[in-house]
Amino acid sequence: MKGPKIKAGACRFAAGGIRFAPGHEPAKALEELVRHCRMHKASHVSWACRLVLEGRISEMKGDGGESGAGSVILDVLRKSSTENVLVAVARWYGGKHLGGLRFRIYRKLTSEMLETL
Repeated sequence: MKGPKIKAGACRFAAGGIRFAPGHEPAKALEELVRHCRMHKASHVSWACRLVLEGRISEMKGDGGESGAGSVILDVLRKSSTENVLVAVARWYGGKHLGGLRFRIYRKLTSEMLETL
């Protein structure tokens, strides 16, 4: 499912999310999400997911070249006790460093994405 978007300077960000069905693999879900949300040309696609497998929570994340971004997304999922969901946030780099603002954007987009799932 396509989610919210934000523009900061010359950078663009967009979120997407998907709920997991039993047996759905995170790698395939991420691939489907990137294709569906047209994130394949993004400079970075960071993601995180929390799955319940055999009664235990399994967490996975990926920074997509944006160091620390996967951890920010996973932190939002943990704090909201979200399960069986994968959220990805894409960034199209615009040539200007955003510093800590980019992590606030990742956090905001992830929270907004969870509201729509």
